[in-house]
Amino acid sequence: MKIKNSVRAALLTTALISGTVAPAFAAGGGPAVSTTEEAVAIIQKATGTTDVAPGSPTGTVMATDRGFVTVTTPSSAEGRVAVAASDGSAVTMGLPAAVDAAGTTSAAGTTVYPNAAAHTDLAAQATVDGGVRALVTLKNADAQTTQRFDLGLPEGATLVADGAGGYDIVTSAGGAGAVARGHIDAPWAKDANGKAVPTSYSLDGHTLVQTIETGPDTAYPVVADPHYTWGIISGTVYFNKNETKVLALGGTVVSWLPHPATVVGGRSLAGVAGYAVATDQCVKFKVNPALAPLTPAAALAGSGIYSGSAGDGYCR
Repeated sequence: MKIKNSVRAALLTTALISGTVAPAFAAGGGPAVSTTEEAVAIIQKATGTTDVAPGSPTGTVMATDRGFVTVTTPSSAEGRVAVAASDGSAVTMGLPAAVDAAGTTSAAGTTVYPNAAAHTDLAAQATVDGGVRALVTLKNADAQTTQRFDLGLPEGATLVADGAGGYDIVTSAGGAGAVARGHIDAPWAKDANGKAVPTSYSLDGHTLVQTIETGPDTAYPVVADPHYTWGIISGTVYFNKNETKVLALGGTVVSWLPHPATVVGGRSLAGVAGYAVATDQCVKFKVNPALAPLTPAAALAGSGIYSGSAGDGYCR
């Protein structure tokens, strides 16, 4: 992997972290006001700086083994973080700002937007592994514990729950199925003492909603951050209900899958798909990035089922 002031793929990260209490943060939930230096120090204490890509908020370009990816952090809080693939497609994310606070980029590459919402600082970091973090610092107990990140998806893209608290960002896989080209990692959180804070995602249309379950023992400030990738085929192809039914009946859906009726070790793809149909679910497959033909054994080993219960939009 080569890096040219940039990152290898498209990753937007929004995770939850808590830094140490900064002197300007009022006790008891007062309207604390952060300086730029304080906002940077809290974020970089939480994330470290070893994986932060140096570069400009006007566009950090990543050289990858499948083309270039450009990560852009906005100059002010009401702008959008963007990750653009070499084919021109992009996934963008709006920060949960209440005012259009100006951004300042530290020497290490962290862009902060102090006091961008009540009791809240915002930040963004491009990372050397191919992504970007969109971070929220909850400065005291009066800060909102529900944060909303508006997603801008390419035409035809949708989200599929990955079963682990995150989402795959998928597009058409050449006529049938949907291939994951990006990923939103499951959220995480720590308080100022390093204690894990429960957090989770839900979807409201194309808005990613992160809920942070703070409590009376939470040490502030808390930093929040979703994380997504874009521009690389991640290796999972999803089929919808109609495509799953075709497989269950022994029909051919795509050229890279073997015949569904082929039996290996007492199992077949038709049987896997039939179970998915019977339980009102859909099938998915692990593949290589080039969508090369799978052997019957590899197809069965990489097969699985998923549902739309977590609010995704493809198993329908």
